[in-house]
Order: sequence, then C-alpha cells, then structure tokens
Amino acid sequence: MSEQTTEKRINRTTFLRRAGVAAAAVSVGGLTACGSNEEQNSAALLATDTDATAIGYAPPQRPPLLCKVLSFFTAEEGATVDAITARFIPGSVDDPGAHEACVTGFIDHKLSSFQTFSVPTYFQAPFAKPVPKTTGPQENAKTTILVAKSELDRYGFQSSSTPQDAYKGGIAALDAFTRGRYQARFVDLEGAPQDSVLSLMEAFGPLPSDPAKARKQLALQKSPAGKAMKKAFGKASPYGFFSMVLEDTYEGMFSDPIYGGNHAFAGWLLVGYPGAQRAYTPEELTAGPHRRRVQGLADMPAMHPGNPAQHAVLPISGTTQTEH
Repeated sequence: MSEQTTEKRINRTTFLRRAGVAAAAVSVGGLTACGSNEEQNSAALLATDTDATAIGYAPPQRPPLLCKVLSFFTAEEGATVDAITARFIPGSVDDPGAHEACVTGFIDHKLSSFQTFSVPTYFQAPFAKPVPKTTGPQENAKTTILVAKSELDRYGFQSSSTPQDAYKGGIAALDAFTRGRYQARFVDLEGAPQDSVLSLMEAFGPLPSDPAKARKQLALQKSPAGKAMKKAFGKASPYGFFSMVLEDTYEGMFSDPIYGGNHAFAGWLLVGYPGAQRAYTPEELTAGPHRRRVQGLADMPAMHPGNPAQHAVLPISGTTQTEH
C-alpha cells in the first residue's frame, strides 16, 4: 500500500469519526475498487439485490461548471478553501473527495446567498464563553455569558463578524501564517505541511478531558509555531476558522446535490446512503435499503402527479399552477 493511499484512508477515517457518521465502518478501499469499470458501476446502481453500501462510484464525470464559477470568493480565496477541504476529505477522480464533490462551490454559493447559516448565528453580545460548569442564571450578562464547555456546540456561530467576514479574515490570516513559516501560501504547500497547519489550528480548540492530551495540546499552542499562528489570527480564533470550514465541509459533502455540493453523489456513496427516497419498507428499515438507485431531490417524481392540491407546497404535490 502506498504512503499516499495510507494517508488518504487515515484522513477519511478521522473525518468520518469527527462527523459522527454511523457508516464510518464502510471500507473506502472497497468502494474505490468499484469505480474504474463503467459497466460494473452501471449494473450496481440498477441491480435488484444490491445494498447501498456496496454501490461503487459512478464513472468519472467532469465537474459541473458551477464548481469553477465563484460568486463570493476570489479565485485565490477559493483555491485556499478548496485546499483545506481537500485535506479533510482527500480524493481523486476515481475515488472522489471534497474537491471532486464540489464542496468549495457549495460553500461559495452559501456565502453569497445567505447572511447566516443553518446553525444558530449570533452577531451581538453577550457571547458564549466555555467554563467547566455553569453558575446559574445570568440575566444581567452584557458581554459574556458562561456556558458549560460540553454545551458550547449548542450555541452555534458566535462572533461580531458575519460568516462572510470570518471566511475572508480566516483565509488571509492562514496565508499570512504560512508565508511567514513556509514562505508560501497554504494552497502551495504539500499535503504533510498542510496537515500540520490544520492540526495546529485544531489545537486551539477546547481542551480534552484526558490530562496527557490536554498538556500536549497546550504545548502546541505555546510552541513557536503556535505563537506565530495566534499572532497571524489576532483576536480571531484559529480553531474557530478551522471548525467553521470543517462543518461546512460536512454539509457540502453530504447535503443534496441541488445545493451545489455532493457532486455525482460522492458523499452519499462514501457512506452507503441511497439519497432522497419517498419511503422505506419495513424490511428495508431492518436490513437496509435494497433495489434503490441513489438519487437526489431533483430526481424524485411528484408524490401525487396530476392531482392538483391548492394547499400543497411545490414540488411535493401538483397544484393548479402545474396544470398548464
């Protein structure tokens, strides 16, 4: 097994564990083996007795045009985000990862279309500050509200800057750090240095409960590289930028393709998910989906075609607007 293949599997396993994907045990190598034969893949997608976890990748396709057309990022910023997401989920044409799945296009579209994201978003104080445990009601909090560290994720995105500002500032800070340490932009580094930079950013996150791991994380923060990174990001949090891009990578890889990512169902095929289906039989709920072609929302037929319903929301059911 080559070093590159080993690195890819380690990164994907780590990603799936972070994402909490139940199907993390699916063998990436097994899926990869199915991706090089067009006839084999076509048969797998349509076979009457094929489990979704055994379906290989579709034949290589050219990424959609929208993957290359950016509305929010500049070309340089888009390349940096693409390099970050590609380290979270490495891939190739035959074994798609974040780059091949158009995850950067998904993030760009979301940033250009929405002021806030799907998670709770707070732009005004008081902002949440993690502590070992809460101290009771804090009705008079002005700038900071204390929350249990274990509950911090429930408080969503918290910053006086918008997600758009956080992305612009984070990309600039990241490139400033790598220029100072490696004399190159992040996108121009090789895989191993990129992983080291991302691991250092992650080290500025909440400390683990294990004392040994906590000491190691603190040592990274106080190292010369850690101090340089903190200086590059200023008041912003390196971990905040890291976790934001990681969360958006989850969404772009596993959301429905109509939102711009998950091109050719790469994310769903990675975890053995059949996509948007109207319903499952009792047997499928127990033993898993069979005889299911992987599909997205755009592929679903109308629930009640030809049956107008004034109260229904398109495209779930037909309405009088669709009769013409």
